[in-house]
Amino acid sequence: MRQQILDFVRRLAGTKQLRESIEALTQTSATETVERALWMVRQEYTVMPRFGFHQPLDYNMDTFPPRFDDAVFVNGVELPLPPPPERMGYSDDNSEYLKWGKYDHGLLMGQIEKYLGHQEGLSILDFGCSSGRVLRHFWQQKKSYSWKLAGVDVQARPIEWMRQNFPTDFRVYVGNTLPHLPFEDNSMDVIYGFSVFTHIKYQWDAWILELRRILKPGGLLIQTIHTENAWNFYRAHKDQPGFRKSHSSTVLDGGEMNIPFFYYGDISVSQVFWKRETARQYWGRYVDVLDILPPPPEHSFQDWMICRK
Repeated sequence: MRQQILDFVRRLAGTKQLRESIEALTQTSATETVERALWMVRQEYTVMPRFGFHQPLDYNMDTFPPRFDDAVFVNGVELPLPPPPERMGYSDDNSEYLKWGKYDHGLLMGQIEKYLGHQEGLSILDFGCSSGRVLRHFWQQKKSYSWKLAGVDVQARPIEWMRQNFPTDFRVYVGNTLPHLPFEDNSMDVIYGFSVFTHIKYQWDAWILELRRILKPGGLLIQTIHTENAWNFYRAHKDQPGFRKSHSSTVLDGGEMNIPFFYYGDISVSQVFWKRETARQYWGRYVDVLDILPPPPEHSFQDWMICRK
């Protein structure tokens, strides 16, 4: 029976790390084998959805609202800030967190004004909004020009934080890994995203088509991607904490990027690189690529895809 359990779990194992952990179970008792094997299977299917659901999957029989630290209020800032644990890796420093989000908002506004003008009632979607780092800064456009604000993220926790702490004018929801968005055709003027397509190894083309579906004719799609610039950045900073865990040695220890594209990892941790001209050619099958901007001078090593339906 014990051997059957081990064989079954081996077949379910989707990562090298999990398979190696399973081999260690051969030295445990039968009861411990069952308990640890079940724990590892749950971990495998909870860390990131392998069945198209959001992160994390909920295996509890009774599900209660998550507990958050107190929201952070800053003098002169109308909307609360998420407490540092809910900033999804962005700066714990309140001033820096606000400055970073405002900086990216300013870059977006530059592109919106360039291609659409400063119109009344634009509909904006933050694709991969986290806990509102950038989306929060469109609040002034909401109040002054009646812009409609929406956000989606595959991670359930930051969305729940926004539900509890942001005005209901922010239409936020938890998405999944499948290329589907619950919005009507031709309903969005602008869809932007920071470091989302950098991690979509599977069905990236279907995701572009889904974003195109909900864009209005002439609407803008603005997304950041990894190109040769990001490849070189990671090579130059390969000893930074966490880079070895999430990146291939092909990037970190190799030479210049000399292939059209490179995908690393699986659905839980993936890194996607395109050469700039490859991105222009591939994305250009689905949308009109207006420009590919180099990484901004602050905060980023990712290029910007500026596209139009």
